[in-house]
Amino acid sequence: MNNRKSNGNGKFFVLALLLLVIGVSIGYAALSKTLNINGTSNIANNAKWDIHLTNVQVTPGSANASKAAVIEGDTVSFSVDLNTPGDYYEFTVDVTNAGTIDAKLSSTPTLPTLTAEQQKYVTYTITYDEGGALTGNDPLNHGETKTVKVRLEFKKDITELPTDLGTLNLNFAMKYVQK
Repeated sequence: MNNRKSNGNGKFFVLALLLLVIGVSIGYAALSKTLNINGTSNIANNAKWDIHLTNVQVTPGSANASKAAVIEGDTVSFSVDLNTPGDYYEFTVDVTNAGTIDAKLSSTPTLPTLTAEQQKYVTYTITYDEGGALTGNDPLNHGETKTVKVRLEFKKDITELPTDLGTLNLNFAMKYVQK
């Protein structure tokens, strides 16, 4: 007799388990959904990054340069001897965004490193032609040109002249990133 009771309970247990699995499966199927997203995207092939320097113009009255300001890739290089207090070498250069992507300066341009001796007698500045300071995040939108002024000057208000400043070989560059 005990055999029959255990066999009946086993069948009941298997049947209950089977019904439970079927119920959970039907419940899961009823509550779950498949989400399909279909779409098309066109990526224009005309996007272009083209920021470059052009049009170096030395300011009249500037000292003679041993190497005039010249564009070399993304950098402007020049060499100059300043002999008398008040002498300066100044030029402007255009920064043009001829691409299709708006840009911004990634950071404030760093000035070339002058020796401690040179810093006593020389100032070096980079500004916009209209006088504003260059700072990081300054925009340069596509199709836009901005003129930058670079000035190296032998200080006027010094009380002691240097023995020899040497030839100053300088360059500067501005790094732009996508706006």
